[in-house]
Amino acid sequence: MTGTSFVGSLPGFVLPRCFAFVVGCLFLIQSVAPQPKLDQLLVHGDGFVFSVKEPVGWNGDTTNAEKFNANVVLHEAGMPENSYTGLIRVLLSEKTDENIAEDIAADTRQYRERYPKMQFKDFAINHPGYKSLAKVFYESGKFYEYVAYVNPGPKSKFLFSVSMNTGKTEAGEKELVAFRFTLRSLTLF
Repeated sequence: MTGTSFVGSLPGFVLPRCFAFVVGCLFLIQSVAPQPKLDQLLVHGDGFVFSVKEPVGWNGDTTNAEKFNANVVLHEAGMPENSYTGLIRVLLSEKTDENIAEDIAADTRQYRERYPKMQFKDFAINHPGYKSLAKVFYESGKFYEYVAYVNPGPKSKFLFSVSMNTGKTEAGEKELVAFRFTLRSLTLF
């Protein structure tokens, strides 16, 4: 053996063709392989852009969100798209002040006037960077609505409201995880 490498002894056209073949195979594998789901949805409207992540087993929908008075809705997999049950609604609206506790108290009063049997309880939830507050509006055995307000802070003119209706029963662990995940993922740009 003279110390000559095998690669150095190949004719000049073999190495470029071999490299092109390998790159082509990698491209084909990449295009055929299932692509991962995008990490987040970007939602935009008149003067705003925000992102929200889809919980596992839920699908985001901005096309039909307006039917539900929302900017984006997240449907639980397997639920009809026109159902309020198994649905998380996210709405961004202009805020009047920084006091989300008063906002949720005003909603509580309005519901109590319209539905005298309606009951309310605090619901522990938090956003990692924004002030948030939540309540459950319910009439036992008839209606459960989880409502949260998320305030991106005094530099923002917007307020998020996130809600989920679970029908005649309280939310199960799966729904609570999805609701909390959705709320915690909200980012206003």
